[in-house]
Amino acid sequence: MKNNKKKKINTTLSKISLIKPKIQNIVSTVELNMILDLKKIALRAKNSEYNSKRFHALIMRSRDPKATALIFKSGKMVCTGAKNENKGKEAIAKFVRAIKQAGFKNVRLKNYQVRNIVASTDFKIPLRLDSIMYAYRGFCMYEPEIFPGLIFRPTSTKAVVMIFSSGKVVFTGVKSEEDLDRIHNFILRIIIELKSYEF
Repeated sequence: MKNNKKKKINTTLSKISLIKPKIQNIVSTVELNMILDLKKIALRAKNSEYNSKRFHALIMRSRDPKATALIFKSGKMVCTGAKNENKGKEAIAKFVRAIKQAGFKNVRLKNYQVRNIVASTDFKIPLRLDSIMYAYRGFCMYEPEIFPGLIFRPTSTKAVVMIFSSGKVVFTGVKSEEDLDRIHNFILRIIIELKSYEF
């Protein structure tokens, strides 16, 4: 029986080590280096809307890649909804083409930055959050009466990781896909080393 249980644990750990985080949303910003007439763009560009009384930015949408841009008079653009960095850049290029076609030929991109990556993963095994809290109490907050997840703040990053006893994990505040993989692997290593799982 012990050998069977050990074999089951090893098989499960091998499986969860292959699980990768799934990006839900990337928020990026870029400057277009000129003042824009948002009303003019809204009249000429497809899939765009502008109501200055309701919101002071023009909203432009792309179906492929799926993304939404908030474009401000100052020339600042915020792009949301992309599922990876390349798709985000592709969407920004598409929005810029639409702005140029609306009559703003001198638009130039500068200061592109990823502001936030939100991702999730599911290790599909119950986790003992108290063991993580005990070992890393300087980096964690866990008050199950207030919030069901353990909030983990890894060092050398502004990212926040929310770990739930169900095995689900949410990452937010991540700045790159490389950082996401690094933080994900760090959390996975903690779970395995502390044996913070149940069967």
